[in-house]
Amino acid sequence: MMSNKIVVKFKDGKIVKGWSTDFGPNKEIFHLHSLEEYGKEILEIEISSLKAVFFVKDYLGDKNYKKVRTFNIDLKITPSQRKLIVNFVDGEHLYGTSHDYGRYKIGFFIYP
Repeated sequence: MMSNKIVVKFKDGKIVKGWSTDFGPNKEIFHLHSLEEYGKEILEIEISSLKAVFFVKDYLGDKNYKKVRTFNIDLKITPSQRKLIVNFVDGEHLYGTSHDYGRYKIGFFIYP
């Protein structure tokens, strides 16, 4: 089973890093195998408790990251030209494209 490195951000601001083999944007729950610094537990995560799930290459982050406030329409990078701006309740905005957004879906993938 393939695992994905993810960073989970909860609505309350809490962040947990780990990996999952059963995440899906249309599932109501998934399991997060948290890193040792978070207790190395397997957590059952309810999608409704989350702000976002980020798929990452590593857990270090990028100190040179600049927030994207435009759309990248290079189809080599993003799979869709369907532009979205996600407006979070905390005031943050996320610009990107999506090929599977649906107003009544539980979740969707967005590419910055």
